[in-house]
Amino acid sequence: MPKQALLLVLSEQEQSLLLRITKCHRSGQQVARRACIVLGAAQGHSNAQIARELGLSVDTVRLWRDRWAGLQGIDLETLSVAERLQDAPRPGASPKFTSEQRCQMAALGCSAPA
Repeated sequence: MPKQALLLVLSEQEQSLLLRITKCHRSGQQVARRACIVLGAAQGHSNAQIARELGLSVDTVRLWRDRWAGLQGIDLETLSVAERLQDAPRPGASPKFTSEQRCQMAALGCSAPA
């Protein structure tokens, strides 16, 4: 039997901010879709329903529903709605050059004689 999806309860402020993100033309497409996922979950829709409506995989919907649910205990002053919808840090090798070293290399490359 499939696991029951978590019901999300949004405050009026959270709901208002999420709606604003979905309607703002400057919002990134990924962030707007994530906001739609959270809003659909708060309306009691299943992961499958939300996935069908948005043309996403059920795994994507489940990920964002669960991620939002895990952050619900944190107040908006500590972690804004926009920050909650951002990608998590990804693992990988640390950069070989610092930002300062990159600037120095760029400066040398620009001032080198042609």
